[in-house]
Amino acid sequence: MDLLLEPGLAIYLALAVALVVWIGIFAFLWRLDRQTRALRQRLDAEPRDVTPAPRATLEVRSGHPQAPIVSMNE
Repeated sequence: MDLLLEPGLAIYLALAVALVVWIGIFAFLWRLDRQTRALRQRLDAEPRDVTPAPRATLEVRSGHPQAPIVSMNE
C-alpha cells in the first residue's frame, strides 16, 4: 500500500483518477447528445396539430355582483 503513496507514483495515480472522471463526463454528454438528437428527430417526424390557441372569454356569473360602470363624462 505504501507503493501508491510514494511521491513519484502519487501524481500518476491522481492523473489516472482525473482521466477516468473526464472520460465519464465525456461519455455522459455523448450519450445525452444522442438521446436528445433521437428525441428531436422523433418530434420533427410527428405531424403537428395546427389548431388555433384557445381564446379567453369573460362572462358574468349569476350571484356575483357586477362592478359599477363608470363613465368619464360625469
